[in-house]
Amino acid sequence: MPKERPVEGTLAETPFPRVLFDLWRQERSGRLLVRSEKGERFLFFDKGHILVAQTGDDPKDFLSALARKKILTGEQATRVERSSAAQNISLLKSLSELGLLAPIPLWSLAESFFVRRLFALFDREEGDFSFNPEIVLPGGHRLGRLQTPDLILEGIRQMHNDPLVARILPGEEEPIRVSAPFFLPLLKFEPPERYALQILSDAASIRRFQERSELGARENRKILFAFFCLGILSPAESSPSKGTPVISPGAEQGRILKALNEICAFIFKFVSKEIGPVASTVLNRALDEVRPSLGPIFQKMALQFDGRVEVDAALRLSVEHLPEEVFRTIVQGYDEILTAEVLAVKKTLGPSQETALVRNLEKIGCV
Repeated sequence: MPKERPVEGTLAETPFPRVLFDLWRQERSGRLLVRSEKGERFLFFDKGHILVAQTGDDPKDFLSALARKKILTGEQATRVERSSAAQNISLLKSLSELGLLAPIPLWSLAESFFVRRLFALFDREEGDFSFNPEIVLPGGHRLGRLQTPDLILEGIRQMHNDPLVARILPGEEEPIRVSAPFFLPLLKFEPPERYALQILSDAASIRRFQERSELGARENRKILFAFFCLGILSPAESSPSKGTPVISPGAEQGRILKALNEICAFIFKFVSKEIGPVASTVLNRALDEVRPSLGPIFQKMALQFDGRVEVDAALRLSVEHLPEEVFRTIVQGYDEILTAEVLAVKKTLGPSQETALVRNLEKIGCV
């Protein structure tokens, strides 16, 4: 487990989404308290994931929100509140007992309400926070469990505090470092965020990134802020002394992945020579057939125009920083992909062409 950061601090120094990320990365369980002039908010965590809970004044606020959105009439909201008080049960249970909302939409609405209230904390930069691992939420009060990294991404997309974002980011001329943490391929990036990842890997500074980006300055900053909060972007470490060569410990991983994709490209050229443009259809079908048997990392894989297989655009950031277990999973996945492609050649072109393909791969040292 990564070294734990302090369990208390100020939002001026550590923005709220970064606090969430640190608790998730450390797999912490307990209660986070956020205090400011606007009041106090409690959040409960289970092994780093945020628990959906209705506590304090939240249930009445939830009932009021349902009435405002006209999901309940004013008369129905009053009935729920009276029933809750008479039977000494929660408002949520009263809603269900009265049959005003079915369980599935009720739980969905409760989770959406919880998340919207949570997003309001993302723009906050005054106040402090503290985390207590000894205070946990009883099982019966847990309405759900959220995926913290994806929630952080969505919360930052909805932020409005531009000065906070600008203040937290490294200076425009300051050297930056981009890394690829183990969970990177699993994040649910939107297309602009994937685009930013692609060009960020070759940018030496934020200014250089902004010069290359086709996104607006405000959107650039918000995306970079998200990368910072998720540990993808950070100020570069001090450069080694001159004359000391920088040797990447993951250089061999990059070479292996490149070699595997060269095999994919070779198979594509072989099939294209025999059947022309239909080769893309044949190999895409092979990918679709093998996709369910592969891990989550491969669910976004796509066949490129030259036959190479892009597992996830995020992996192009820096294969040098892939943990060994993730790299091993990727290599095993490519083995299955190549097996599926060779089998597709056999099904489409016949056993003789499959044999010819394998012999050609042997000649160039691919098998």
